[in-house]
Amino acid sequence: MSTKRQAIDSIRTKLNERTADSNYSNQFLYNSLIEQAKWLIKREISAGRIYSNTSLFQTLTSIEVVETSTIDECSPIKNNCKIYRSKNKIPDIWIDNSGPVTRAVTSVDGSTRFLLTTSNNWQNKKNDPYQKLSTAKYCFFANGYLWFPEHNPHYINVDAFFIDDISLIEDMCDGCNDKKECVRFLDTKFIVPDWTEAEMYAKAIEQIAGVTDKIQPDQQIDKNTNRKN
Repeated sequence: MSTKRQAIDSIRTKLNERTADSNYSNQFLYNSLIEQAKWLIKREISAGRIYSNTSLFQTLTSIEVVETSTIDECSPIKNNCKIYRSKNKIPDIWIDNSGPVTRAVTSVDGSTRFLLTTSNNWQNKKNDPYQKLSTAKYCFFANGYLWFPEHNPHYINVDAFFIDDISLIEDMCDGCNDKKECVRFLDTKFIVPDWTEAEMYAKAIEQIAGVTDKIQPDQQIDKNTNRKN
């Protein structure tokens, strides 16, 4: 699996073979690769080739869940007195048409499994009188957090197709110094299915060569990507 820097260098090399223009920034090239990776991953999920590949999934463990009020500006539900959410934002996860690509959300000991839904679907379930007979527990992603509308598991594990190597999130930084060893964002793994890499490069090159103006920078890729508050 290539690093982000290796992926950028690869596409830069391929572009130099096609055009004399080599003034593309790392951010621009990374964004173009991400744009192609998004639809390729959705396609591979629809074809059933993602969930069967365990090497793409990582488990984020012992995520603290805290109680918060529904007047919290981030809360997607406003008609309950209490709601629970992950204390910190969840690292970015690749998405498909159903939402973040997640295999399981469980209690830390694995004894309780939470079913993923959406805030709208949860509201519909809440209004369904037959829902009271169900013992299922639900959760949903919204505004970067993972929410639990009725039950507080206190700590949970999330098994998902994360965009970055979650083992290095705490160590990513922009400028390294003597006080802390860190890993530059571009030197972390570019976690995409390896069998899609050649097509991702080819499509990115086609887009850059033909419709460059449609690719817009949307993030500072050399900055610390730690999402925790």
